Parts: sequence; C-alpha cells; structure tokens
Amino acid sequence: MTADMQQHLVLATIDEEARPLSIRVLGAYAESLGVETTLLVILRRVAGHDRPITFTGGEIKQIARFLRRERVTHLGFYLMTASLKPYRRLVAALREAGFKGVILAGGVHPTLCPEESLVAGADFAVRGAGEVPLRMILEGKAPTDIPGLVWRKDGNIEINVTSPSQNLDLNRLPFPLFRFDRDYILVGGRLRRLNWAMHQRHAGWHGRYYDLVTSRGCVYKCAYCCNVYGAPVRRQSVERAIAEVLHVKTVEPRMAGVNIQDDSFYAGSDEWLAEFCQRWKSEIGLPFIVRMIPRYITPARLELLKDAGLQYVTMGLEGSDRVNREIYNRKETKASFLKGAKTVLEAGLWLSIDYIIHNPYEKEDDLREIARTLNELPRPHWWVVHLALTPFPGTALYTRCQRDGILDQFATDAYDAMLNPTRPGGYRTPQFWLDLITVVLPNINPALGERLIAAGSDNPRNVATVHTLAKWIRRGKAMTTWLRDRTPWLYAITYRVLRLFSRKRGGPGGMNVAG
Repeated sequence: MTADMQQHLVLATIDEEARPLSIRVLGAYAESLGVETTLLVILRRVAGHDRPITFTGGEIKQIARFLRRERVTHLGFYLMTASLKPYRRLVAALREAGFKGVILAGGVHPTLCPEESLVAGADFAVRGAGEVPLRMILEGKAPTDIPGLVWRKDGNIEINVTSPSQNLDLNRLPFPLFRFDRDYILVGGRLRRLNWAMHQRHAGWHGRYYDLVTSRGCVYKCAYCCNVYGAPVRRQSVERAIAEVLHVKTVEPRMAGVNIQDDSFYAGSDEWLAEFCQRWKSEIGLPFIVRMIPRYITPARLELLKDAGLQYVTMGLEGSDRVNREIYNRKETKASFLKGAKTVLEAGLWLSIDYIIHNPYEKEDDLREIARTLNELPRPHWWVVHLALTPFPGTALYTRCQRDGILDQFATDAYDAMLNPTRPGGYRTPQFWLDLITVVLPNINPALGERLIAAGSDNPRNVATVHTLAKWIRRGKAMTTWLRDRTPWLYAITYRVLRLFSRKRGGPGGMNVAG
C-alpha cells in the first residue's frame, strides 16, 4: 500500500461504555492530516473469569462488510490488557473474512507489553503517545524510523525505542472528535450509527457530561497504575482548554456539564488555576467534576473552583498507610487524605472516594484503619467507590506479586477479569468490612460508626447489624436511582421527605443515621 492512495482510517475500541476518549483524540489528529477517519465503539460487558469477550459470526460479518464498503485502508485499536484477547480473536476473524488493510494497536497494553500486543495477523503495535507513529505509518515511512513502533522483520519482533518527539505540544492538537451520526457502535449484535440516542444510552452520566483532558501524565508513580505518560505532567494552556469546551458547547448544546479526566488536574500552578476558573465562570458556565490529589488541596484553590462551577470531587484513599506505603507506593497518608477530604466537604462540595478492595496483602488492622479514617469525615455528601485490585503486566505491582508468588491469589485477572472479582478461590475483602466501609459508614453518624468498627467482625451480632444496615441502604439507593432516572421531579420531592424522616426517626432499628 502506497502513501498516496486514498486512505480511510477506522479507529476502534472494545469497551463497556460509549466514551471513546482515546480514539476521539487520535481520530481528530488523523483528520487534521487530511485522512478520512471513522470511529468504531465495540460495546462489551467487562469479561469475567468464566465469561470471556467473544464475537458472533454475524458480528464479524457486519464489521467485515463495513470495512469493505467503506474501503478502509487502516484499522487501529486502542488496547487495554482486558481487550488483548478479544482483539486477537477479532483480528484473526477479520483476516479470515478477507480484510487486507493495515491493522495496528496502541494504548496502555502495547506500551507495557509490546511484544504480545503484536498479535498474529496485525501489522504494527505502538508504544507511548500515538500521534507521531500513526502519522508516519500513514505516510508510509520505513518501520525502522518510526519511534515506539513494534513490528516484524524476518519473522522476528522488533521493538523500537520511544522518543521525546512523540510528546507533541498539547496546545497544537485539534479538538477531539465529538460528533454523532457519522461514527459507528456495535451493540446488541448490530452495527449501527452512533447517534445521540445511542450515546445517551451507553455513555456514563447519560451522555450529558463531556470528557475533558487538559494534561497528560501524573506526578505520582503508584505501583498499580498504568498511566503510560508518567512525569513530568504536560498541560494545555488555559486558552486551549477553554476553546475546546466552547467548541463542544457550539457543536453539541445538549451537554449539561464537563467531567475533567486529568490524573493530576490539581497539581498545576496557582496562576493557571486562577485564570482557568475566571474564564470558565465567565465563558463556559457549566458545572464540572475534577479528580484531586489530596496534598494539593487548599481552601483557596477550592474556593476558586467552586465559584467557577465545581460540582464534586473525586479523590483516592485507596488503602491504609501501610498498604499505600509498602504495596502501592503512594505518597499520601491518612493525615493528608483527611486534610484534603475535610477541606472539600467544608467547602460544601460532594466527595467521591476511591478505595481498592480484594487485596491479598491487606490485613484486618488495615481494614480497621481505613474504616476509622473514613469515620472521621463529617456527613453527609461523600460516598465510596471501590474497585478490585488488579495487577497489570508491566507495572511495579505485577512484578512484586510475581516475585512473591501470589498472582494466583487474586480474585481478578488483568486479561480475563480486569477489576472484576470472578476468579474462583481468589482473595476477597471480608464482607463485613466491605459493607461497613463502602456502604454503611457514609450513611451513619460517627458515634455509631465507631461502635461498629470497635466491635469488629468477630462479634456475630455486630456482623448481623452491619449486614442489615447495608441491605436497607442499598435498597434505598436503588429506589432513589430509579426515581432519579425516570421521574426527576418526584425524586427531588422524595429526597427531601426521606431526609427529614431520617432526622426524626433514625435508621433501621432506631439507629441514628447521619442527617
């Protein structure tokens, strides 16, 4: 295939949600080069240990027919570890169906595990930032000259070193592709146009919040993390970030808010933040969400962000001080977390707390410490989001687990059950502590929380109490979610009535829940 042929690039992702941020970014760059570009979202449930991601014969035929009809010359995939096996199956099936275009993959897994990402039937894999290698592939450059390229030579796999040249100026990148009725989604066994209705149904936040990234990289090097950009953090100018959101408001006025996805959004300078907040308030006017690193939180910064439209904050606790220090290589402590979390709550903002469960290295003392840490927070306005610990190949955590011989003790598997604890016999956080930490504590007062923590999991009556509380809290949340999604006006009324009722009557069994 020569570089001067009419090219059509399809960028695909296999995911459980229709939020294809990575291929939107890369697709916009390809279009800026004059290459016809189409996005393809292949929607799949997260794999379980006994439920791999597969494709039906009908789905393969639809994709192959689409590639022929559109005269696709290049098919690229964004690849996570969990999508490696389905990617391998799909490449083999498409080659068997007669697709002869270039197939390549980039993303997290090719960067961490380049050799196995060059699956049979694929032409290339790419390590690191993908814009420059993609451009050079489209231009037909020699594989030896393309930084970060993984390719075959005389039957052997060659892995080119990455280069600083791959890290383009973020201010010069085009706005990500955010459009409807031009791209495609494979869902429910059918390949169809990705229109607004499909987007709302299959994207988070009912599709009403735009995913914005203003930087690449992270100031930390957590042992479990797959952030391939690392340090230092590279950031857009305020002008570029504001211009992108103004563009989105113009092309898609149905957006109701913005979800800022930066790992280190809060690690920038005070000057950048002040300008960002001033311009956001005066030019954008939409509510937004951010992820914050505890030690960078100050009342002054929060006041600026809240005044600009900050709606709620996501922040990680992850584990106890011992686990964070010895296992996760996290620089945060209980003290730094509490200082940051209390500052957020005292500012009148909502707080979502990330916590890692099903860790074979954890001990009961770690769980008790986590519970007591959370119990120090004022109620309400915070909740806990938990994900199962998964050692990803190529990370420091995976290397440690391999050395310690405990990879088979995890309830998760990076390839077959990423973040999904379905592996038989794998370690799981005891249900008592899981219910107490993730469900009960955010909804009861601290005095009751301390009594439940102190009694622990050895007291049968205490275990039964926590189980009952968790059951009723889950039922209540299921009801409010149903009301919120189907009858927003009734939800608002019911919420106010239930809050008033809980203050007067207390929780199940006369227990006083937090008001």
